[in-house]
Amino acid sequence: MGDVQDGLERSISAATHLTSLDDGAVAALRALASKIDNWDAVVDAAMEQAEDGKKLPVPLHDNVSIPTFLKYCEALKLTPASRGVTVGESDAKGKLAQMRLVRGGKNDAAEGTG
Repeated sequence: MGDVQDGLERSISAATHLTSLDDGAVAALRALASKIDNWDAVVDAAMEQAEDGKKLPVPLHDNVSIPTFLKYCEALKLTPASRGVTVGESDAKGKLAQMRLVRGGKNDAAEGTG
């Protein structure tokens, strides 16, 4: 298994919310992870065949698999954002949001006091 597949399997194992109803999406996600991890081998094989004179299309870039993989992860709630977890929020932003919550969502600039 490659890095993406390993990470995916850890995520699936940790996701207690997945049920048998998710099996199809999980299978598609696993197929995408395999494709992403093995993309270099696919390109290398196609290049070797092209060098041998076989007229096969050579895949240049795959700009679809990773965004599709991430969409599946979001649909299965395997990303922090899809679970409603704020990632990378600074302490200052967190404190400001907490203060606004205490004050009922109001800010000084909107009230004209700051």
